[in-house]
Order: sequence, then structure tokens, then C-alpha cells
Amino acid sequence: MVPALKGYYTRHMADGTFVSWLAIDKENIIGTSGMSFVEKPPYFGCPSGKIGLLSSMFTDPEYRRRGIAKELLSRVIADAREYGCGTIQITASDMGVKLYTDFGFVHNDNFMQYKL
Repeated sequence: MVPALKGYYTRHMADGTFVSWLAIDKENIIGTSGMSFVEKPPYFGCPSGKIGLLSSMFTDPEYRRRGIAKELLSRVIADAREYGCGTIQITASDMGVKLYTDFGFVHNDNFMQYKL
């Protein structure tokens, strides 16, 4: 997995289709966020066709409930807005649902996945 992830991040950070923010305390990474930008044909729910896929949201347990995740989320959403995304999607963990719903995300029961 490590070589594949390194290759992905190297390519997509270079071409601007992946952004990431880190929260750092001294020399320690205490929070992360990331967003991949993809483009689909435009549709009524997203006329630009540009979608942000939110990922890599994590806050060190010792630093939770201090607004770190909210700040990281604000920054990647601003990046998505700047990129021209019409929507942002995430598959949220049970722990993250409150953060996302408080931020204005809504559940979409239509999400389905087919693994190859």
C-alpha cells in the first residue's frame, strides 16, 4: 500500500487534484485532512461536475474536542470551493457523523459501491 499511496499523493498533489492540511503541535502531526478532486459529467445536483472526495480526516485522540477537525474541514472545504466543486462527498465513520452534520453535510442514502 505504501508505494501506491506515495505515488497517488505525489501525482495528485503536483497536479492540484489532491489537497491536504495538517495540524501540528510542536513537531507532532495531531490532525489531518485531505480532499481529492474528481470531475464527472455535469448533472442537476452538481452543474460543474466537479466533486470533492473528503478523506484522511483524523485528529489524535488526545487533541479531540478542541476544534481541530472543524478547522481542518473548513480549510479543505474552502479549497473545494476555490476548485469549483459543486458538491463534497464523504463516507463518514460513526465518530465523524456529528462533525459533518453540524457542518451542514446531509446523508445521501443513494450511495452504493461495487468492488472490483
